[in-house]
Amino acid sequence: MKRVIYLLMVMVAAVSCKGYQEKPFGGLNGKVEQVKILQRLPEMWYAGNVGTDVVGMNAVAYDMFGNELCSALMDSAGQVLSEDENLFENDVCVRSIHKSGGRILVRQNLVSAKRGRLEYIREMGGQSTRIVVKKSSFGCWHKSVIYEDGLMTSINRIRTDFKGYPVVITEKDLLHQTESREVNKYDKKHNIIEKHIFRTGEKEKVVYTDYFDFDKHGNWTEARTYNTHRLPEWIITREIKYWE
Repeated sequence: MKRVIYLLMVMVAAVSCKGYQEKPFGGLNGKVEQVKILQRLPEMWYAGNVGTDVVGMNAVAYDMFGNELCSALMDSAGQVLSEDENLFENDVCVRSIHKSGGRILVRQNLVSAKRGRLEYIREMGGQSTRIVVKKSSFGCWHKSVIYEDGLMTSINRIRTDFKGYPVVITEKDLLHQTESREVNKYDKKHNIIEKHIFRTGEKEKVVYTDYFDFDKHGNWTEARTYNTHRLPEWIITREIKYWE
């Protein structure tokens, strides 16, 4: 009897859950063109030095359909440390390039795209590797298996809530025999307010986040994160530009 009830619950969840896919525009509301994320130290922020304590920046640009065209990681002076460029066709990424110091370190090109299966050729360090990603879903449970030159190298699992937001994310690295797991808790606006992080050989880490100053689209422009002990960790601000 218990088994029957359990199976019925699984079937209801499968029907109720929305299919998982990456949210356009990085999950932000509205048609976002650019986002600049700035990290600041809380000690400096609370002291009133708002304009002088940036320790890191990340900038992202999207096309009109919400696909991430490029992103850049910068230091406190705005110097680019690394950057990524993507080319999309019919909302499918057909080419990705990772750069550092102005040099291309990794290039990945799409070879074929079929339902539940993507195949790429990755060029890195003068070597070419065939990457195959196989995806499958059942209700709120989603799975991706990655193969490199025919060898299974990682298994990624995502469990979502009924609206398609990731609640539990598990990544297993088969080459190094390590595993990581993230458990997310959301507020009513679907911002992550509590993240529990588990990694092989490490103690559980918890990140708490409070959000402030929302813009006219309902996207936050300031957030404050706290570590496992509820001590201030980062002040994060966002500058968001929208397509007209």
